[in-house]
Amino acid sequence: MNIVFMGTSSFAVLVLEELLRDRNNNILGIVTKPDRPAGRGRKLCSSPVKEKAKEEGLTIWQPERVNDIEFLNILRSVSPEVIVVAAYGQILRRDLLSLPRKGAINVHASLLPRFRGPDPIRSVLLQGEKTTGVTIMLMDEGVDTGPILAQKEVAIDKEDNYQSLTEKLGKEGGKLLVETLPRWVRGEITPRSQEGEVSYAPILKKERARIDWRDSAFNIVNQIRAFSPYPGAYTYFQNRRLKILKAILEEGVSASPGTVIEINSRGFVVATGEGGVLVEEVQPESRQVMVSREFCCGYPLKEGDQLK
Repeated sequence: MNIVFMGTSSFAVLVLEELLRDRNNNILGIVTKPDRPAGRGRKLCSSPVKEKAKEEGLTIWQPERVNDIEFLNILRSVSPEVIVVAAYGQILRRDLLSLPRKGAINVHASLLPRFRGPDPIRSVLLQGEKTTGVTIMLMDEGVDTGPILAQKEVAIDKEDNYQSLTEKLGKEGGKLLVETLPRWVRGEITPRSQEGEVSYAPILKKERARIDWRDSAFNIVNQIRAFSPYPGAYTYFQNRRLKILKAILEEGVSASPGTVIEINSRGFVVATGEGGVLVEEVQPESRQVMVSREFCCGYPLKEGDQLK
C-alpha cells in the first residue's frame, strides 16, 4: 500500500512505527511541521516525526501550508493510495482530502465524538476519566467529525500521566490502524457516522498548568498528571517556581489551601480546597527532577510553609 504519512508529535511517531513494521506498506514520504526555534537558545528544533523519518531514511516534506497548490502538486506526483494523519497540526482542505484514491485516514487519541480537537490526551486526564481510546476515521473538512472505521477502548490507570498515556494510545492506535487499513482498502468496512455526546479538547495553554490550591485535591492531582512531564504543573515556593510532576490524593486533610501540613518519607502533604495532595516528585526552578524527600532534605521546606 502506497502511503503518505502526516504527523508531528511523539504520538504520531508511535503510529508511524507500527506502519513501518508492516512490510506491506510503502511509505512514500512523511509530512511534518517545519522546524521551529525552541528553548532558551532559540535553536531550530525538528519534530519527533522528522527525527524518526531521518532515522528510517524516508522522504521528508515540511510545507508551511499543507493545502497550497505547490504542495498538492508534489502529492499528486507521488500518487498515494491513502494519506494517514496522526497529530499533524494543520487542517486538511477538500482538494487534499480527495487526492488519494482511498481517502485520508486519521488516527485520533480518543473515542470520538468525545474529545474532538488537538489535545485529547491532556483533556481526558484533566477530567479524571477512567477510560479513553483510539479512533480510526475517514477525514472530512471538519475537525475530527468524519465517519468512523474502527475504535478501541483503552483503560486509564491512576498512575498514568500525559507521557505514559500517550505511549499507550500511540501504540494501540498504530496497531488498530495496521489492522484497519487493508480491510478498508479491500472494501470490507462501511464507515459509520459518529454518534453520542460531543466534547472538545482545545490546545491547553501553559498558564493552565499553574496550580490553584483552592481547587479540590482530585482536580489538582489530575492537573499534575495531565501536564507531566511537560510542561509540568507548577506552584511557587519562596517566590521560585516549583514544578510538581507526581502526586496522589491524601485523605483526611483540612487546612488553609496551599499549606504544607506534613513532611514524611514519601514526600510532603499540601492542603487544598477539598482534601490534600501528597507530592512525590518535583522539579525546582533551574534544577533536575527529584523525588520529594530529596527536595525536603536540600531545601528549607517545613510544615506550615505556604505554596502559592
